[in-house]
Amino acid sequence: MKRLPALLALAPLLGTTDLLIKATTAGLIGLLTLLACGLVLAPLRNRLHGAHLILAALFFGALCLGAAEMILQALSAELAAALSLFLPLLALPCLALALQDEHGPWAGLRSGLALLGLALLLGTLRELFGHGSLLAYADWLFGPAFCGWQLLGGLPLLTQAAGTFILLGLLLALFRHFKPEKA
Repeated sequence: MKRLPALLALAPLLGTTDLLIKATTAGLIGLLTLLACGLVLAPLRNRLHGAHLILAALFFGALCLGAAEMILQALSAELAAALSLFLPLLALPCLALALQDEHGPWAGLRSGLALLGLALLLGTLRELFGHGSLLAYADWLFGPAFCGWQLLGGLPLLTQAAGTFILLGLLLALFRHFKPEKA
């Protein structure tokens, strides 16, 4: 049951990591949202408990995500449209943050950095092996000078949600293979 909040945080990564530019943007928005949510929740933990703390985390996460979506729409309409279905799911890591045992003000930073790191890793691997490109559609955010680099081809399964689960399973198996066992 302790791992359920961490699994909730994986939900936004299913739809946002098919392209590196989407994964980077979603990861940065998630990092900033979790950092702000962690800083706000730290003093509230003494006053709010249980469902009230969870609701506060979800409401504050939704507030941050609404502001981030408006800023993203001002910067890049194409990228905002590509992420619009998945940005509200970034409130789930805020829920996971409220359910964590760790209560420090910087707990959100650690969770946000983990989310950003996993988003970058999945985004790079899924785009590279799935689409056969790297930084495709970077022009959405950086302008026409940053068109994607096209490679020979890819494995389209990795661009789908099922491919994300397969890739996560392979990465977990690789991590466990190289992780030294505790006695």
